[in-house]
Amino acid sequence: MSLRFDDDVVIVTGAGRGLGREYAFAFAARGAAVLVNDPGGPEGGPGTGPGVAEEVAAEIRAAGGRAVADETPVGTRDAAEAIVAKAIAAFGKLSILVNNAGIISFATLTEIGEADWRAMQTVTLDGVFHLCAAAWPHLAAAGHGRIVNTTSNAGFAGNEGLGAYGAAKLAVAGLTKCLAQEVGDSGITVNAVAPMAITRMNRDAFFDSKEGGGEDWQGDIRRGAVPMGPPSIVAPAVLWLAHRDTNINGEIFSSSSGKVARVGFVVGEGYFDPDHGPEDLVAHADEIRRLGDYLDPASTLDELAAIPPLFAGAS
Repeated sequence: MSLRFDDDVVIVTGAGRGLGREYAFAFAARGAAVLVNDPGGPEGGPGTGPGVAEEVAAEIRAAGGRAVADETPVGTRDAAEAIVAKAIAAFGKLSILVNNAGIISFATLTEIGEADWRAMQTVTLDGVFHLCAAAWPHLAAAGHGRIVNTTSNAGFAGNEGLGAYGAAKLAVAGLTKCLAQEVGDSGITVNAVAPMAITRMNRDAFFDSKEGGGEDWQGDIRRGAVPMGPPSIVAPAVLWLAHRDTNINGEIFSSSSGKVARVGFVVGEGYFDPDHGPEDLVAHADEIRRLGDYLDPASTLDELAAIPPLFAGAS
């Protein structure tokens, strides 16, 4: 079965280069109308220069697809509503939102300035929040919608020098989980991908020009110098989650170099004693930390349900 999107209108943020660009082309090649959002900007930012959104949109149209460009920076409710309104004005509706826009900066805790922290949260987290809120009423009114957010293993696994980025991306995972609990019978699903791919935003962190990297970073990928693939190999996971026949909701998937796997936030069986003190935790530390028998909760209620009843038989 070929997954088609002929009746879908897709917003892809941060689609001027890298991962978002690949998503936009992939959706368009399978029939979707695409709003290509990217304001352009410096290396490490949402684009690589003015006009990158229009370059992608023009290339899609030249290939026979449907696309419009949008250069609105994400991060505020007004911006999000303008982006959604433009997609609807151009194509009559909205059915898929791919929140891909984000920035990255490498800095240790003592190096992260207030402005850098705020910029990271504005683009990487606030942009997702506001676009979900702006798109939601339109998706619900249509009785169908797919939202695919972008998180990162820098948030749920950690990475030195990516405190601001990891914090924002883990927050996106939390937002995804919570919104998935709110869909009811709206026909909306909310999932996330944690992509790993060499792009303009991270290639300098993985390649040293003194050791054969630098300008030949794409060649180093092909030669297997690092276990990380190009952006194009992540696109299938996004299209899978965005398709109307995929009813998965509230899940996160890691995708890199051809591997796609579900990410779980697990809770071990742990140690239970309603009267415990800190000394008891010292004595049972190994039991508390063990994940051999664990729960992968779909909601906070799932975790609470696994706790032994404290007042069984009480009247």
